[in-house]
Amino acid sequence: MDFIEIDAKEIYDEIITSVEKKVGESLYPGDERRLFCNAIAAVFIALFNQMNDASKQKMLRYARGDVLDALGERVGVTRREASPAETTLRFSVDAAFTQNIVIPEGTRATSDSTRFFATTTNAVITAGSLSVDVPAQSVGGGVDYNDIAVGAINVIVDPVPYVDAVSNTTVTSGGTDVEDDDSLRDRIRTAPSTLSTAGPIKSYEYWAKTADPSIADVVVSSEQTTLTRTLTVTGGKAYKGGSQLVPDTLVVYLADGTTAAKSGTDYTAEYADDLLTISLLSGGAFAEAETVKIAIDTLDEGIVRIIPILEGGAIPDEEMLQKVYDAVNADDVRPLTDKVIVEAPQAVGFDIEFTYYTTAENESACIETIEGEGGAIDRYIAWQTGAIGRDINPDKLRAFVLAPDWEGAVGAYRIDVVAPAFRALGPTSVAKFSGNRTVKHEVVEE
Repeated sequence: MDFIEIDAKEIYDEIITSVEKKVGESLYPGDERRLFCNAIAAVFIALFNQMNDASKQKMLRYARGDVLDALGERVGVTRREASPAETTLRFSVDAAFTQNIVIPEGTRATSDSTRFFATTTNAVITAGSLSVDVPAQSVGGGVDYNDIAVGAINVIVDPVPYVDAVSNTTVTSGGTDVEDDDSLRDRIRTAPSTLSTAGPIKSYEYWAKTADPSIADVVVSSEQTTLTRTLTVTGGKAYKGGSQLVPDTLVVYLADGTTAAKSGTDYTAEYADDLLTISLLSGGAFAEAETVKIAIDTLDEGIVRIIPILEGGAIPDEEMLQKVYDAVNADDVRPLTDKVIVEAPQAVGFDIEFTYYTTAENESACIETIEGEGGAIDRYIAWQTGAIGRDINPDKLRAFVLAPDWEGAVGAYRIDVVAPAFRALGPTSVAKFSGNRTVKHEVVEE
Protein backbone atom coordinates (compact mmCIF):
# COMPACT_ATOMS: atom_id res chain seq x y z
CA MET A 1 0.00 0.00 0.00
CA ASP A 2 1.33 3.42 -1.02
CA PHE A 3 -0.18 6.70 0.11
CA ILE A 4 1.83 8.57 -2.52
CA GLU A 5 2.45 7.14 -5.99
CA ILE A 6 6.08 7.77 -6.85
CA ASP A 7 7.18 7.62 -10.48
CA ALA A 8 10.73 8.97 -10.83
CA LYS A 9 10.41 9.62 -14.58
CA GLU A 10 7.11 11.44 -14.16
CA ILE A 11 8.56 13.67 -11.41
CA TYR A 12 11.61 14.42 -13.53
CA ASP A 13 9.52 15.25 -16.61
CA GLU A 14 7.24 17.56 -14.61
CA ILE A 15 10.22 19.51 -13.22
CA ILE A 16 11.84 19.89 -16.67
CA THR A 17 8.54 20.93 -18.27
CA SER A 18 7.83 23.48 -15.53
CA VAL A 19 11.27 25.06 -15.78
CA GLU A 20 11.15 25.16 -19.60
CA LYS A 21 7.83 27.01 -19.46
CA LYS A 22 9.28 29.56 -17.04
CA VAL A 23 12.44 30.26 -19.05
CA GLY A 24 10.63 30.09 -22.40
CA GLU A 25 13.04 27.71 -24.11
CA SER A 26 14.01 24.05 -24.28
CA LEU A 27 16.67 22.71 -21.91
CA TYR A 28 19.02 20.44 -23.83
CA PRO A 29 21.34 17.80 -22.34
CA GLY A 30 24.38 19.54 -20.90
CA ASP A 31 22.47 22.74 -20.12
CA GLU A 32 23.44 23.68 -16.57
CA ARG A 33 19.81 24.46 -15.81
CA ARG A 34 18.82 20.93 -16.86
CA LEU A 35 21.60 19.49 -14.70
CA PHE A 36 20.22 21.49 -11.78
CA CYS A 37 16.76 20.01 -12.47
CA ASN A 38 18.27 16.53 -12.32
CA ALA A 39 19.55 17.26 -8.81
CA ILE A 40 16.22 18.75 -7.72
CA ALA A 41 14.33 15.68 -9.02
CA ALA A 42 16.43 13.39 -6.83
CA VAL A 43 15.60 15.51 -3.78
CA PHE A 44 11.86 15.40 -4.55
CA ILE A 45 11.90 11.63 -5.05
CA ALA A 46 13.70 11.08 -1.73
CA LEU A 47 11.29 13.45 0.03
CA PHE A 48 8.22 11.69 -1.40
CA ASN A 49 9.59 8.31 -0.35
CA GLN A 50 10.11 9.57 3.21
CA MET A 51 6.57 11.00 3.31
CA ASN A 52 5.18 7.73 1.97
CA ASP A 53 7.07 5.69 4.55
CA ALA A 54 5.99 7.97 7.41
CA SER A 55 2.36 7.66 6.34
CA LYS A 56 2.53 3.87 6.04
CA GLN A 57 4.00 3.50 9.52
CA LYS A 58 0.78 4.86 11.02
CA MET A 59 -0.65 1.46 10.13
CA LEU A 60 0.17 -1.58 12.27
CA ARG A 61 1.02 -3.65 9.20
CA TYR A 62 3.97 -1.42 8.26
CA ALA A 63 5.01 0.15 11.58
CA ARG A 64 8.45 -0.66 12.94
CA GLY A 65 10.81 0.33 15.73
CA ASP A 66 9.76 3.29 17.88
CA VAL A 67 6.60 3.86 15.84
CA LEU A 68 5.49 0.28 16.50
CA ASP A 69 6.23 0.79 20.21
CA ALA A 70 4.01 3.87 20.18
CA LEU A 71 1.15 1.93 18.55
CA GLY A 72 1.52 -0.74 21.21
CA GLU A 73 1.14 1.85 23.98
CA ARG A 74 -2.39 2.58 22.76
CA VAL A 75 -3.50 -0.93 23.73
CA GLY A 76 -1.19 -1.44 26.70
CA VAL A 77 1.40 -3.60 24.93
CA THR A 78 5.10 -2.91 25.42
CA ARG A 79 8.09 -4.52 23.76
CA ARG A 80 9.61 -7.30 25.85
CA GLU A 81 13.17 -6.61 26.88
CA ALA A 82 16.00 -9.08 26.43
CA SER A 83 15.95 -11.73 29.16
CA PRO A 84 19.07 -13.11 30.86
CA ALA A 85 20.41 -16.62 30.50
CA GLU A 86 20.65 -18.80 33.58
CA THR A 87 23.04 -21.38 34.93
CA THR A 88 24.40 -22.77 38.20
CA LEU A 89 27.86 -21.74 39.41
CA ARG A 90 29.86 -23.97 41.73
CA PHE A 91 32.31 -22.09 43.99
CA SER A 92 34.93 -24.30 45.60
CA VAL A 93 37.95 -24.30 47.87
CA ASP A 94 40.99 -26.55 47.75
CA ALA A 95 40.74 -27.58 51.39
CA ALA A 96 37.94 -27.51 53.95
CA PHE A 97 37.84 -24.64 56.46
CA THR A 98 36.58 -24.60 60.04
CA GLN A 99 34.50 -21.51 59.32
CA ASN A 100 31.74 -20.62 56.88
CA ILE A 101 32.71 -18.80 53.66
CA VAL A 102 30.05 -16.40 52.37
CA ILE A 103 29.52 -15.94 48.62
CA PRO A 104 27.72 -12.56 48.32
CA GLU A 105 24.78 -12.11 45.97
CA GLY A 106 25.97 -10.49 42.74
CA THR A 107 29.38 -12.22 42.69
CA ARG A 108 30.39 -12.35 39.03
CA ALA A 109 32.19 -14.92 36.91
CA THR A 110 33.00 -15.12 33.21
CA SER A 111 34.17 -17.43 30.49
CA ASP A 112 35.68 -14.90 28.10
CA SER A 113 35.84 -11.50 29.86
CA THR A 114 32.89 -10.46 27.70
CA ARG A 115 29.89 -12.41 28.98
CA PHE A 116 29.45 -12.12 32.74
CA PHE A 117 27.21 -14.12 35.08
CA ALA A 118 26.28 -13.02 38.59
CA THR A 119 24.89 -15.01 41.50
CA THR A 120 21.25 -14.24 42.30
CA THR A 121 21.37 -15.06 46.01
CA ASN A 122 23.76 -15.22 48.91
CA ALA A 123 25.41 -18.60 49.42
CA VAL A 124 27.65 -20.22 52.02
CA ILE A 125 30.37 -22.83 51.79
CA THR A 126 29.71 -24.30 55.18
CA ALA A 127 32.51 -25.30 57.53
CA GLY A 128 33.96 -28.63 56.45
CA SER A 129 32.56 -28.38 52.91
CA LEU A 130 34.53 -27.91 49.72
CA SER A 131 31.92 -26.26 47.47
CA VAL A 132 28.49 -24.75 47.09
CA ASP A 133 26.20 -24.46 44.06
CA VAL A 134 24.60 -21.07 43.45
CA PRO A 135 22.01 -20.02 40.83
CA ALA A 136 23.27 -17.28 38.54
CA GLN A 137 22.11 -15.32 35.53
CA SER A 138 23.80 -13.26 32.87
CA VAL A 139 24.48 -9.61 33.59
CA GLY A 140 22.98 -8.71 30.22
CA GLY A 141 20.23 -10.28 28.19
CA GLY A 142 20.19 -12.03 24.82
CA VAL A 143 20.81 -15.32 23.07
CA ASP A 144 24.56 -14.64 23.00
CA TYR A 145 24.65 -15.76 26.63
CA ASN A 146 23.17 -19.18 25.80
CA ASP A 147 24.99 -22.45 25.12
CA ILE A 148 28.13 -21.80 27.18
CA ALA A 149 29.44 -25.29 27.89
CA VAL A 150 29.70 -26.83 31.34
CA GLY A 151 32.91 -25.70 33.03
CA ALA A 152 33.58 -22.84 30.60
CA ILE A 153 32.66 -20.12 33.09
CA ASN A 154 35.78 -20.51 35.21
CA VAL A 155 37.11 -17.03 36.01
CA ILE A 156 36.02 -15.22 39.19
CA VAL A 157 35.59 -11.51 38.46
CA ASP A 158 34.77 -10.46 42.05
CA PRO A 159 37.27 -12.32 44.27
CA VAL A 160 35.89 -13.97 47.40
CA PRO A 161 38.38 -14.66 50.24
CA TYR A 162 39.50 -18.28 50.37
CA VAL A 163 37.50 -19.28 47.26
CA ASP A 164 39.87 -20.90 44.77
CA ALA A 165 37.72 -21.80 41.75
CA VAL A 166 34.38 -21.42 40.04
CA SER A 167 32.71 -23.32 37.20
CA ASN A 168 29.23 -23.62 35.75
CA THR A 169 27.62 -27.02 36.29
CA THR A 170 24.93 -26.57 33.62
CA VAL A 171 24.93 -25.27 30.06
CA THR A 172 23.68 -21.69 30.05
CA SER A 173 20.19 -21.29 28.61
CA GLY A 174 17.06 -19.15 28.62
CA GLY A 175 18.51 -15.92 27.26
CA THR A 176 16.35 -14.12 24.69
CA ASP A 177 16.91 -11.02 22.58
CA VAL A 178 14.74 -7.92 22.64
CA GLU A 179 11.37 -8.78 21.10
CA ASP A 180 11.43 -8.30 17.33
CA ASP A 181 8.92 -6.22 15.39
CA ASP A 182 6.98 -9.19 14.00
CA SER A 183 6.33 -10.70 17.43
CA LEU A 184 5.36 -7.34 18.93
CA ARG A 185 3.08 -6.60 15.98
CA ASP A 186 1.32 -9.92 16.48
CA ARG A 187 0.71 -9.21 20.18
CA ILE A 188 -0.60 -5.72 19.43
CA ARG A 189 -2.97 -7.18 16.85
CA THR A 190 -4.44 -9.65 19.37
CA ALA A 191 -4.43 -7.29 22.38
CA PRO A 192 -8.05 -6.10 21.90
CA SER A 193 -9.18 -9.68 22.60
CA THR A 194 -8.03 -9.26 26.20
CA LEU A 195 -10.81 -6.74 26.80
CA SER A 196 -13.37 -9.55 26.85
CA THR A 197 -14.12 -11.40 30.07
CA ALA A 198 -15.74 -14.31 28.25
CA GLY A 199 -12.52 -16.25 27.71
CA PRO A 200 -12.08 -16.01 23.91
CA ILE A 201 -9.37 -18.06 22.24
CA LYS A 202 -7.41 -14.99 21.12
CA SER A 203 -7.37 -13.64 24.66
CA TYR A 204 -5.85 -16.84 26.07
CA GLU A 205 -3.34 -16.88 23.20
CA TYR A 206 -2.28 -13.33 24.01
CA TRP A 207 -1.79 -13.89 27.72
CA ALA A 208 0.02 -17.20 27.16
CA LYS A 209 2.52 -15.48 24.86
CA THR A 210 3.23 -12.83 27.51
CA ALA A 211 4.57 -15.52 29.83
CA ASP A 212 7.96 -15.71 28.09
CA PRO A 213 9.56 -14.20 24.97
CA SER A 214 10.61 -17.64 23.72
CA ILE A 215 7.01 -18.81 23.20
CA ALA A 216 6.46 -18.99 19.44
CA ASP A 217 2.99 -20.48 19.09
CA VAL A 218 0.00 -21.32 21.27
CA VAL A 219 -3.02 -23.52 20.65
CA VAL A 220 -6.12 -22.99 22.77
CA SER A 221 -8.98 -25.49 22.72
CA SER A 222 -11.83 -26.80 24.82
CA GLU A 223 -11.70 -30.26 26.34
CA GLN A 224 -13.90 -32.81 24.57
CA THR A 225 -15.80 -35.73 26.13
CA THR A 226 -17.40 -38.59 24.20
CA LEU A 227 -21.06 -39.16 25.00
CA THR A 228 -22.74 -42.52 24.28
CA ARG A 229 -26.53 -42.46 24.07
CA THR A 230 -29.37 -44.73 22.94
CA LEU A 231 -31.98 -42.54 21.24
CA THR A 232 -35.64 -43.31 20.61
CA VAL A 233 -36.70 -43.29 16.96
CA THR A 234 -39.84 -41.27 16.20
CA GLY A 235 -41.17 -41.03 12.68
CA GLY A 236 -37.91 -42.33 11.23
CA LYS A 237 -35.84 -39.76 13.10
CA ALA A 238 -33.80 -39.60 16.32
CA TYR A 239 -32.82 -36.44 18.16
CA LYS A 240 -30.05 -35.30 20.51
CA GLY A 241 -29.97 -31.76 21.89
CA GLY A 242 -26.93 -29.86 23.11
CA SER A 243 -25.13 -26.58 22.45
CA GLN A 244 -21.61 -28.03 22.57
CA LEU A 245 -21.90 -31.08 20.29
CA VAL A 246 -19.18 -31.71 17.70
CA PRO A 247 -21.10 -33.13 14.70
CA ASP A 248 -17.99 -34.30 12.83
CA THR A 249 -17.38 -36.87 15.59
CA LEU A 250 -20.80 -38.56 15.29
CA VAL A 251 -20.75 -42.37 15.13
CA VAL A 252 -23.96 -44.40 14.67
CA TYR A 253 -23.96 -48.08 15.62
CA LEU A 254 -25.85 -51.01 14.14
CA ALA A 255 -27.67 -53.52 16.34
CA ASP A 256 -24.64 -55.85 16.30
CA GLY A 257 -22.36 -53.07 17.56
CA THR A 258 -20.61 -52.35 14.26
CA THR A 259 -20.51 -48.87 12.76
CA ALA A 260 -23.29 -47.89 10.39
CA ALA A 261 -22.55 -46.47 6.95
CA LYS A 262 -22.44 -42.69 6.96
CA SER A 263 -24.72 -40.30 5.13
CA GLY A 264 -26.39 -41.65 2.02
CA THR A 265 -26.83 -45.35 2.88
CA ASP A 266 -28.21 -45.90 6.38
CA TYR A 267 -28.75 -42.40 7.72
CA THR A 268 -28.17 -38.68 7.31
CA ALA A 269 -27.41 -36.22 10.11
CA GLU A 270 -27.90 -32.47 10.53
CA TYR A 271 -26.89 -30.22 13.43
CA ALA A 272 -28.63 -26.86 13.65
CA ASP A 273 -29.97 -24.65 16.43
CA ASP A 274 -28.32 -26.87 19.05
CA LEU A 275 -30.24 -29.94 17.86
CA LEU A 276 -28.75 -33.02 16.21
CA THR A 277 -31.28 -34.70 13.90
CA ILE A 278 -30.52 -38.21 12.62
CA SER A 279 -32.76 -39.28 9.73
CA LEU A 280 -32.88 -43.06 9.23
CA LEU A 281 -33.23 -44.04 5.57
CA SER A 282 -36.06 -46.40 4.69
CA GLY A 283 -33.91 -48.72 2.62
CA GLY A 284 -31.05 -48.85 5.11
CA ALA A 285 -30.14 -50.96 8.14
CA PHE A 286 -32.40 -48.95 10.46
CA ALA A 287 -35.61 -49.36 8.45
CA GLU A 288 -37.49 -51.01 11.35
CA ALA A 289 -35.39 -49.72 14.26
CA GLU A 290 -37.10 -48.31 17.35
CA THR A 291 -33.89 -47.08 18.96
CA VAL A 292 -30.45 -46.14 17.69
CA LYS A 293 -27.17 -46.02 19.61
CA ILE A 294 -24.77 -43.15 18.93
CA ALA A 295 -21.49 -41.71 20.19
CA ILE A 296 -20.61 -38.04 19.79
CA ASP A 297 -18.08 -35.65 21.31
CA THR A 298 -19.16 -32.63 23.29
CA LEU A 299 -17.08 -29.66 24.37
CA ASP A 300 -16.72 -29.44 28.13
CA GLU A 301 -17.91 -25.97 29.08
CA GLY A 302 -15.42 -24.09 31.19
CA ILE A 303 -12.43 -26.38 30.55
CA VAL A 304 -9.68 -24.70 28.52
CA ARG A 305 -6.58 -26.54 27.29
CA ILE A 306 -3.55 -24.40 26.40
CA ILE A 307 -0.60 -25.88 24.52
CA PRO A 308 2.50 -23.70 23.89
CA ILE A 309 5.59 -24.31 21.77
CA LEU A 310 8.91 -22.47 21.92
CA GLU A 311 11.10 -20.86 19.27
CA GLY A 312 12.74 -23.39 16.98
CA GLY A 313 10.06 -25.98 17.75
CA ALA A 314 11.40 -26.69 21.25
CA ILE A 315 9.04 -28.48 23.63
CA PRO A 316 8.40 -26.47 26.83
CA ASP A 317 9.56 -28.00 30.11
CA GLU A 318 7.61 -28.02 33.38
CA GLU A 319 9.04 -24.67 34.46
CA MET A 320 7.88 -23.01 31.24
CA LEU A 321 4.44 -24.64 31.46
CA GLN A 322 4.11 -23.24 34.98
CA LYS A 323 4.96 -19.75 33.74
CA VAL A 324 2.23 -20.00 31.11
CA TYR A 325 -0.24 -21.32 33.67
CA ASP A 326 0.51 -18.43 36.02
CA ALA A 327 0.04 -15.91 33.19
CA VAL A 328 -3.33 -17.22 32.00
CA ASN A 329 -4.68 -18.12 35.45
CA ALA A 330 -4.40 -14.66 36.99
CA ASP A 331 -7.62 -13.38 38.57
CA ASP A 332 -7.85 -10.49 36.10
CA VAL A 333 -7.30 -12.77 33.08
CA ARG A 334 -9.18 -16.03 33.60
CA PRO A 335 -12.99 -15.97 33.65
CA LEU A 336 -14.28 -17.20 37.01
CA THR A 337 -15.92 -20.34 35.58
CA ASP A 338 -12.96 -21.53 33.48
CA LYS A 339 -10.66 -24.36 34.48
CA VAL A 340 -7.34 -23.95 32.67
CA ILE A 341 -5.02 -26.84 31.78
CA VAL A 342 -1.55 -26.11 30.37
CA GLU A 343 0.43 -28.94 28.82
CA ALA A 344 3.18 -29.57 26.30
CA PRO A 345 2.31 -30.60 22.75
CA GLN A 346 2.72 -34.21 21.69
CA ALA A 347 5.92 -34.51 19.68
CA VAL A 348 5.78 -36.55 16.47
CA GLY A 349 9.23 -37.36 15.13
CA PHE A 350 10.31 -37.33 11.51
CA ASP A 351 13.50 -38.26 9.64
CA ILE A 352 15.02 -36.61 6.60
CA GLU A 353 16.28 -38.82 3.78
CA PHE A 354 16.50 -37.83 0.14
CA THR A 355 18.70 -37.73 -2.93
CA TYR A 356 18.91 -34.62 -5.05
CA TYR A 357 20.35 -34.12 -8.51
CA THR A 358 22.31 -31.19 -9.91
CA THR A 359 24.46 -30.31 -12.88
CA ALA A 360 28.24 -30.23 -12.70
CA GLU A 361 28.19 -26.48 -13.31
CA ASN A 362 25.91 -25.82 -10.33
CA GLU A 363 27.13 -28.60 -8.02
CA SER A 364 29.06 -26.48 -5.52
CA ALA A 365 26.43 -23.74 -5.25
CA CYS A 366 23.62 -26.28 -5.08
CA ILE A 367 25.24 -28.21 -2.22
CA GLU A 368 25.72 -24.98 -0.27
CA THR A 369 22.11 -23.96 -0.91
CA ILE A 370 20.66 -27.25 0.24
CA GLU A 371 23.05 -28.64 2.85
CA GLY A 372 24.82 -25.48 4.06
CA GLU A 373 24.03 -23.63 7.26
CA GLY A 374 20.73 -21.82 6.89
CA GLY A 375 20.07 -23.72 3.67
CA ALA A 376 17.05 -25.63 2.42
CA ILE A 377 17.25 -28.40 5.02
CA ASP A 378 17.62 -26.01 7.95
CA ARG A 379 14.78 -23.86 6.63
CA TYR A 380 12.52 -26.85 6.20
CA ILE A 381 13.19 -28.06 9.75
CA ALA A 382 12.48 -24.57 11.11
CA TRP A 383 9.23 -24.35 9.14
CA GLN A 384 8.08 -27.88 9.91
CA THR A 385 8.65 -27.63 13.67
CA GLY A 386 7.58 -24.00 14.04
CA ALA A 387 3.84 -24.42 14.62
CA ILE A 388 1.53 -26.74 16.51
CA GLY A 389 -0.76 -28.90 14.38
CA ARG A 390 1.27 -28.39 11.19
CA ASP A 391 1.13 -31.56 9.09
CA ILE A 392 4.44 -33.23 8.26
CA ASN A 393 4.67 -32.27 4.60
CA PRO A 394 7.47 -33.54 2.32
CA ASP A 395 6.23 -31.26 -0.48
CA LYS A 396 7.45 -28.28 1.52
CA LEU A 397 10.90 -29.90 1.64
CA ARG A 398 10.74 -30.33 -2.14
CA ALA A 399 9.88 -26.66 -2.53
CA PHE A 400 12.87 -25.54 -0.47
CA VAL A 401 15.22 -27.84 -2.41
CA LEU A 402 13.89 -27.29 -5.93
CA ALA A 403 12.81 -23.64 -5.78
CA PRO A 404 14.76 -21.78 -3.10
CA ASP A 405 13.76 -18.13 -3.05
CA TRP A 406 16.54 -16.50 -1.06
CA GLU A 407 19.35 -14.44 -2.56
CA GLY A 408 22.15 -16.41 -4.21
CA ALA A 409 20.35 -19.75 -3.87
CA VAL A 410 20.66 -22.43 -6.56
CA GLY A 411 18.02 -25.16 -6.54
CA ALA A 412 18.37 -28.82 -7.44
CA TYR A 413 17.45 -30.28 -10.84
CA ARG A 414 15.16 -32.84 -9.20
CA ILE A 415 14.74 -34.70 -5.91
CA ASP A 416 13.75 -38.18 -4.68
CA VAL A 417 12.35 -37.96 -1.13
CA VAL A 418 12.33 -41.11 1.02
CA ALA A 419 11.51 -39.38 4.31
CA PRO A 420 9.57 -37.72 5.67
CA ALA A 421 6.28 -39.10 4.38
CA PHE A 422 3.17 -37.00 4.65
CA ARG A 423 1.46 -37.31 8.00
CA ALA A 424 -1.52 -35.36 9.24
CA LEU A 425 -1.08 -34.08 12.78
CA GLY A 426 -3.75 -33.38 15.33
CA PRO A 427 -4.33 -29.88 16.67
CA THR A 428 -2.25 -30.58 19.79
CA SER A 429 0.73 -32.30 18.12
CA VAL A 430 3.94 -30.81 16.77
CA ALA A 431 6.52 -32.21 14.38
CA LYS A 432 9.99 -32.72 15.84
CA PHE A 433 13.10 -33.56 13.83
CA SER A 434 14.60 -36.84 15.06
CA GLY A 435 18.14 -35.89 14.09
CA ASN A 436 18.32 -38.75 11.56
CA ARG A 437 19.46 -37.13 8.33
CA THR A 438 20.62 -38.95 5.21
CA VAL A 439 21.21 -36.67 2.25
CA LYS A 440 23.02 -37.56 -0.99
CA HIS A 441 23.46 -35.81 -4.28
CA GLU A 442 24.25 -36.93 -7.79
CA VAL A 443 25.52 -35.00 -10.80
CA VAL A 444 23.54 -35.31 -14.02
CA GLU A 445 24.41 -34.24 -17.52
CA GLU A 446 22.53 -31.29 -18.96
